[in-house]
Amino acid sequence: MSFAIKKLSLFACSVVFLGTLANAATINVDIGKEYQRISGFGAASAWAGSITDKNAAFLWDSTSGAGLTLHRIRIAPDGTTSETSIAKKASEYGVKVWAAPWTSKYTVNYDGDKKHLDFNHAQDWANTILKFTQDMRKEGVNLYAISSQNEPDGTGDNHYEPDELARWVGDYLGPTLDTTGIKIIGTEAINWYGFPNYKKAFFNYPAALKYTDIFGTHEYGGDPAAYPEIHEAGKEFWETEVYDLGSNKEDVGMGSALRVAGVIHDALTIANMNAWHFWWIYSCSEASCGNGALWPQGQGNPDNVEPTKRLWVMGNFSRFARPGARRIDATKNPEANVKVTAYRDSLKTKIAVVILNSKNEEFKADFDFGNTKIGSFKPYVTDDNNNLKEGSEVKVDGTKCSYSVPARSATTIEFILWQEPKVEPPADTAKSDTNLVSSTPADSTTAIAFGKLSVPQNRQHTYKVFSTLGALVGEFQATHIGELRNALTNAGLSRGVYMVKCGTAKMQYMVLK
Repeated sequence: MSFAIKKLSLFACSVVFLGTLANAATINVDIGKEYQRISGFGAASAWAGSITDKNAAFLWDSTSGAGLTLHRIRIAPDGTTSETSIAKKASEYGVKVWAAPWTSKYTVNYDGDKKHLDFNHAQDWANTILKFTQDMRKEGVNLYAISSQNEPDGTGDNHYEPDELARWVGDYLGPTLDTTGIKIIGTEAINWYGFPNYKKAFFNYPAALKYTDIFGTHEYGGDPAAYPEIHEAGKEFWETEVYDLGSNKEDVGMGSALRVAGVIHDALTIANMNAWHFWWIYSCSEASCGNGALWPQGQGNPDNVEPTKRLWVMGNFSRFARPGARRIDATKNPEANVKVTAYRDSLKTKIAVVILNSKNEEFKADFDFGNTKIGSFKPYVTDDNNNLKEGSEVKVDGTKCSYSVPARSATTIEFILWQEPKVEPPADTAKSDTNLVSSTPADSTTAIAFGKLSVPQNRQHTYKVFSTLGALVGEFQATHIGELRNALTNAGLSRGVYMVKCGTAKMQYMVLK
């Protein structure tokens, strides 16, 4: 077998083959098998007061930064926040900002000296949150969503029993925010152990289920699990807070980053979550805070230091799986210590494959896209020396290709689907499909019957019909475009747009009604 070989300028050791690599593992990608819609990736700035333009770009710029698309802020007990300027800056990047209360100013004692919401003032608290959304709107921040409560299964003054939280959402928060257009995140449990109890309470309380747009959970314990009833009810499922729990020792490099990326991978592939959030962007100033933020701990003002690799591996997802994208089927674990997810964009013109290689050696991957033809691809690598570093474009023009993924890296490969170059339709020189093109010789196949043009009658031609993604649908014999449309209909093809080629004529688009 002959190979077309091209070395990427970024990595001397990373060689791209348009054939197959020796000792490579196959990654099958199926754009026809879709899973959840992606709503985004984000983090929280709780208690922070400001952010510099430089760090805002690190977080939210989709070209130079990680391209995060969601941002979480804290609502204080008095219905205010210290994060207004941060929220405004996020909104300027088109990021969806949402807010969560940590506790209410209307609390009452329970179980000794513990406190939680006093339901005698539940409507007052709902009105306070409504005013918060109105105040934020005046500041230029149109909040996307409001959480009912941060970690309601806690033991402090944030506590709600599952049926209490359902009642709070169904009878107070939901009706109060009903006309604002703001979505409600009904649950934000501490971990996978507590979440099922709250989810069950909401499904058992029709009003709570009605007003809940999003079910959320944190991941501070337990293993991710799928809850298909959430999506079947027309709701989304978000992970809304966690940090690297793998080590308390500060790690700004790829060790912590790959652990975080693995948590993202599992949340998306096992629990089919629509969104995923890291905990803090900035954390406390002590090194003992561990790996709890996207910026380093204990190194002074984060305005003067670079973010950790945790941010950049989030960008390997967020820069390419944009809101509206769909996760599609791909071989999840082609080798030990290698995890893979794939996404197609909302226009179905690109496929992004995210490969997490935790091995100390490169991972050789053979990609097989089935019937989907690829035009080109480009890698983006985060490793010890690079942050979403863009590699060279590689032409493919086929359904298979290969790439060597660097060791200890998060690598996103963006594949551009093959498309026939768009060509303007021929000039309108005839009145209808039944008329001949006077300027075209009778034995020519360069005239295709599109629109008001026709090919000579009483002479069949072979039309090759493709999907808009370039996949060959089939070959059909017809004397003119009307007959071709009938042939496609009789063959059971669905309505839509197709690309048609006849002989040496240029590719043309045709609508099958």
